[in-house]
Amino acid sequence: MPASRRNPTAGNRKLILTADDFGLSPALNAAVALAHKYGLLTCASLMVSAPAAAHAVALARQLPGLCLGLHLTLAQGRPVLPPRHVRRLVDFRGEFPKKPVTAGFRYYFKLSLLPEIRRELAAQIEAGLHSGLRLWFLNGHLNLHLHPRILPIVLDLAREYQIPAIRLCREDWRTTLALTSNRRLPKIAQGLIFSWLSARARVFADAAGLAYNDHLFGLTNDGRMTEAHLLALIRRLKPGVTEICFHPALYPDPELMRWGPGYHRQAELAALLSPQIPRLLAGKAVLQNFRDIASRDIVKD
Repeated sequence: MPASRRNPTAGNRKLILTADDFGLSPALNAAVALAHKYGLLTCASLMVSAPAAAHAVALARQLPGLCLGLHLTLAQGRPVLPPRHVRRLVDFRGEFPKKPVTAGFRYYFKLSLLPEIRRELAAQIEAGLHSGLRLWFLNGHLNLHLHPRILPIVLDLAREYQIPAIRLCREDWRTTLALTSNRRLPKIAQGLIFSWLSARARVFADAAGLAYNDHLFGLTNDGRMTEAHLLALIRRLKPGVTEICFHPALYPDPELMRWGPGYHRQAELAALLSPQIPRLLAGKAVLQNFRDIASRDIVKD
């Protein structure tokens, strides 16, 4: 275990490093295992309906230190339930909408979809729990868990299934813009929207007694958490719990290219394995996971 995970001099800055889309492909799953065993990865978000979910579960059973959560999926994927049971959520191929904006508008204005959404999300959680692995947090693929219609369902299911933490997406877009120069206006818009959604969600998460991260990176610059970018972010960490999201892969993979053709997946894996990161972290932050912050909140209460 790197010394930075238990360094008492790192102050009040806590850092969670999470790989999303765990289960999407064997290449991504292998990267998660490597980054946790030999690098700094602390958490992984499991997609239970993804093509390589069974492979991900088998790997997770060999990684008891990896904090596992559920990456709830309502876009760019398939349901856990048979399509006939969620026929209004899927197309003729049995797939969720591919475009998150399309999905977001449908879920907001078609209230008749909400019962099917709840059944499907409950089925995804039950599939994750059926694996025998402990689930410590919930988030959403494309962060749809913060959607105003979906959030109440997610919070209710978190309480029902005793999952103690949730991801908030409060990204300091000013920091992201200072470190990147492309797509500035879309990044500002996305950052503002998710900051508002997260501020709203924080109130409800507090009422539900759920733990959460204070800050997040990897939202507006997803798939580009290179070593240089990660080093720069660590130098700018604020007090509180910061989560940084990754989408690593060990090698190029057709399934990954389908959903993230512009992602620098192997560079992200290299960042998680970089020997420079622990040296910088030693004086900046303590590596943690959602199990740690959930346990801290339980003790505090």
